[in-house]
Amino acid sequence: MSLFIKSKYRLVVLIATGFLTMAGCDGDSSNENPVVDSTKSRAGYSVIEPIAYRFQNKTSGVLDLKTSESRVWYSYLPADTDVTKKPLFVMINGGPGSSTSTQLFSMNTAPYTLDREHIKPNSNGYSLNDYSWTRMGNLLYIDAAATGFSYNVSPDAATLNGRISEFFLKGNFNPYIDAAQVIRVILRFLDHHPDLQANEVILVGESYSGTRVSTMLNLLLFHQNYANGTKIFQDEMLAAEIRHHFHAIYGQDTELTPAVVARQFSRQILIQPELSGVYQDTITGEMFLAPNSVIDQVAEESGHPGGYKRTCTDDELPVPNTPINCALFYYVPEVFNRDRYNYSKGQTWTDDLEAFTLQSLRDVNDLSTVLNHNVADIKEIKPEARQQAYRMIDLYLDPIYLLDYSSLVYPGGTQGARSPESRGRLALYAKSQAYQAGLLNSADPNPMCSDSVQLPNTLQATFGTLQKWDCYLIGMNLTVYAAFTMLNLESFIYDIEPDDSPIYGQMFLENLPLVKTFLTDSEYDLVIYSPAIPKALEKYTDLVQKVEVVRGKDNADKRQGRFTVQYVPNALTETTTPATVSLYYPYYATAGHSVSSAQPDKIQADVMKWLACPDAACQ
Repeated sequence: MSLFIKSKYRLVVLIATGFLTMAGCDGDSSNENPVVDSTKSRAGYSVIEPIAYRFQNKTSGVLDLKTSESRVWYSYLPADTDVTKKPLFVMINGGPGSSTSTQLFSMNTAPYTLDREHIKPNSNGYSLNDYSWTRMGNLLYIDAAATGFSYNVSPDAATLNGRISEFFLKGNFNPYIDAAQVIRVILRFLDHHPDLQANEVILVGESYSGTRVSTMLNLLLFHQNYANGTKIFQDEMLAAEIRHHFHAIYGQDTELTPAVVARQFSRQILIQPELSGVYQDTITGEMFLAPNSVIDQVAEESGHPGGYKRTCTDDELPVPNTPINCALFYYVPEVFNRDRYNYSKGQTWTDDLEAFTLQSLRDVNDLSTVLNHNVADIKEIKPEARQQAYRMIDLYLDPIYLLDYSSLVYPGGTQGARSPESRGRLALYAKSQAYQAGLLNSADPNPMCSDSVQLPNTLQATFGTLQKWDCYLIGMNLTVYAAFTMLNLESFIYDIEPDDSPIYGQMFLENLPLVKTFLTDSEYDLVIYSPAIPKALEKYTDLVQKVEVVRGKDNADKRQGRFTVQYVPNALTETTTPATVSLYYPYYATAGHSVSSAQPDKIQADVMKWLACPDAACQ
């Protein structure tokens, strides 16, 4: 390592030490037993081996890292008809740290719904879904590492020092390796299902997974640059696995250009996505501060006609004061009693939705039903298979303590434009989890883990108690969020932190000419504020001349919007630069962050139309 890296490493070790002082079916893994019958539902774990990779640049040198083993949860549900001819929709939620199982899987995309707004009367926490996406294709849901049902494995998991190292020092949690792990799950799933191996793959990313999908597509399309020293991230084994997959489909002599890769990974559906990190939040904050802003509208609608004063005191907001923090973390929830994810609803509406899904997903019988797979056949979910597993630092560690820990790393928020927002979100996520835990069981001592109390038919009651730093299901893993956004070693050295770096929006723009894109425009979402997305993309002045947008609400039919990116001539170096690229841009008048919860019928119909119609008509 360079001297610079060594000094940074010592800094993080010292911080971790300070934190210690302050804190006191058998063989269902897809790696071991490939499933080849694509007509049957399946669920389990894809075991991703330790991955050796590196970060590099001219100023900071080279940092070699190696992950721990990750057991990544997947659930597969085949299409209603013509399984081998239909596309594979890969569903991934965001956070980072958020569970796909409690979000996209539960919210009206799978054959069963666990959305309390749409279950049928007299149902026990779930019911058949009238808007299942299996009508359109095969569905693969993935919980990213240590989120949802997924967990990591390490011989160091039994010690507090070891777990701190796993999260913050060993390279297990950053946007690049996260994307590389999910790609491995997808490619291995395809290669273990020969009759689906060459089918079209449509990546569906919600919220932070706009960043995740952008990174995944960039790794796939330009994989050679992630092995030959061109890019900041280098994963030679991933590039080899990508080549192996596509050579198996197209032949060993095929040159795997970005256009060839895009034959299979040809479309993306981005549901209220984070695309450009700091740029997106900067523009959102400016829009919130503008006269007659959407926050003033929320104030008026909630009985506060004076609007909001646009600043917060330290007593009102216990995190650094920024326009986004002040509006989203104080005024909207505390003063206006509205949900920041859907401002037409009350303050806890989204938390209530997730708590409801957790009740069914933690029940073995209910979970087996909605997966159409017997959970008891999954060996990796049971305690005897996870003696070295970890999901968090410690079960009894107050999640808000991570906020105090982050203040040691970023004193005064000086390390990046987004660090105040990251800390604010961590505090709000902790508050949400404490509220949800109270709904599930007021005596639950650990709001991070949804099944720590013995109840009939829960996973814990059925299979047994886990280590106190492990648990069966987490809706939102705060430690993963902190590791991604504030505390990992590699983000101290390289500009890769998703809340600070604009690199992921650049990836999105590099991918866009090769991948047909469906982008939602949701009226009631304040966390991902739709009008900020195009203005944020215009900040990439080396790539973009302008972005032209007409929202669906301003069109005569009040449904379909227009979104066109005009590129700087010859701006792209890896592919031919188009003059313009148009996105499919449907408008959701009554939806917030979770479009599939609020308007499941419309998003299903919009996706069907997008799949069926010619490019000229769609775009």
